[in-house]
Amino acid sequence: MPSPLQWHEAPLNQRIGLLRCGAPADWIRLMETRTGLTRAELCELLGLKVSTVNRKLQNRTRLSPDETERLMGLQRLIGLVEAVVRDCGDGSPFDAGAWLAHWLERPNHALGGQSPAGFMDTADGREHLSRLIGAQRSGAYL
Repeated sequence: MPSPLQWHEAPLNQRIGLLRCGAPADWIRLMETRTGLTRAELCELLGLKVSTVNRKLQNRTRLSPDETERLMGLQRLIGLVEAVVRDCGDGSPFDAGAWLAHWLERPNHALGGQSPAGFMDTADGREHLSRLIGAQRSGAYL
């Protein structure tokens, strides 16, 4: 199985298997570090209950398939940001997780002035954000 931070690059059957069985709750901690968000901020962003996440962390259990899909949706967006930067060929150090966390909070013209964070709690919303990030490859402004 790929590391939690590269799961989006895994073969489809592995990703689906992980989503069905649920990711280890410890992956929440990795995402906190990756984005610089607190647990409360991360849970709010993803529409998760902090008390449920804390209980699963304490008991070392797995996230539900829905919780996993939300967490992995955030990682997929980070991976897309990394790919856009990599495709630009700059080569300078870049913290995609921190950039994404900041981008999610800023009002966005392409979203009618709403912040992208308001779209993170649904699969359709995350898909729309993926398209916005992908538009960077063509030089479109986010």
